Amino acid sequence: MKIEVITHPSGDQLPILVDDNGLPIPTPNEFIIGRRNLSTNTLIRNLRELSVFYSWLLHEKVDLWKRIKTGQSFSEAEIRRSMIEALRRDQNTDRKISRITISPYTFNQRLTTVRQFLSWCFGMHLSSLPLSDQSYDRIREQQKRLLKWLDSSFLNAPPSNKGKNKGLTDKQASFLIHCLNPDNSEAIGRNPAVRFRNYISIMIMLYYGLKPGELLSLRVEDIEIGAISSIRIVRRPPDRQDTRKPRPQIKRNGRVMPIDDSLFAKRLDEYIMNWRDILESDSTNSTEYLILSDEGNPLTQSALTQFYQHLRNKFPEQLPSHFSAKALRHTFSSMMERILRSAELNQDRRKQALALLRGDSSLNSQSVYIAQEIEEQASQALKHFQSMLLAYR
Repeated sequence: MKIEVITHPSGDQLPILVDDNGLPIPTPNEFIIGRRNLSTNTLIRNLRELSVFYSWLLHEKVDLWKRIKTGQSFSEAEIRRSMIEALRRDQNTDRKISRITISPYTFNQRLTTVRQFLSWCFGMHLSSLPLSDQSYDRIREQQKRLLKWLDSSFLNAPPSNKGKNKGLTDKQASFLIHCLNPDNSEAIGRNPAVRFRNYISIMIMLYYGLKPGELLSLRVEDIEIGAISSIRIVRRPPDRQDTRKPRPQIKRNGRVMPIDDSLFAKRLDEYIMNWRDILESDSTNSTEYLILSDEGNPLTQSALTQFYQHLRNKFPEQLPSHFSAKALRHTFSSMMERILRSAELNQDRRKQALALLRGDSSLNSQSVYIAQEIEEQASQALKHFQSMLLAYR
């Protein structure tokens, strides 16, 4: 059982679940087609989660539709002692040391998808029955009972400190900029074009809090250098010419980010006019994407991830172990929250501003950065209080 990603002529990508013979498994694929408004990566994750459930069905020799149509469905023992335990097992066989169970968060994701799938299956069958069918009420009751068992099986994740700093400190951010500065003779990169590419990539993410998919989706036309310089994050239809797997996507709202740093604007213009062309000359295909690989092709997500890992390994004392694209976005958000607070904006206005800058539709996701800033202020107040006590000695 594996997942295949089908690229349609329109450029849209749709994953499907196939059996060991390479044949599509109808029911989960029909379920996924109904959710095709979601991103390809989300649909792939959903199919991975459903593949665990289908592996359990095969192992237990359970005919899903027969169980649903007869109204007998599943027993509580099958759900709580068998299926739930199967969902908790680690399915990764590539590790040298395998884990017995997965994290509560991963388990809850699996259980959520399986619950949605089973509810959809019951709904599909019930909708095909006439209201006069005597089995309708029995199957409906079995559906409620099954969903109740699943709802009671979710795990409570261990408490986490939402205010914990997941970004970079000011010192770490300063070091990162210095070690990537193309004017620095020790900057990372095998040639000037690569060094400029590295610097531009990281600085865009640090300056504007972009997600990796947003950075890798940028095109040259999205950069405007002039009296009012800016970077445009634009949501576009799928690009049929983009062969990267997975294909970078923009999930957040489009927005225009002004470039107020004249030095960065100058370097960005230099990269586009000079160094990007040098990178592209190594490829047989031309492209409009801004960030290119060493070979002149659009940079992939895996290559970007490997670059973060390379920086962590090269500078273990200067950069934190969690240094990644997510850490840069967190750094941007935390620093912006600090600036917005110093501008004396109230909490609701700060949430709105952060959501606008990050491209978020929800204001709730901004709470973590507000909590972090409050915790840092509380820590500073505590230090001040203790220094006052020391003065009384």
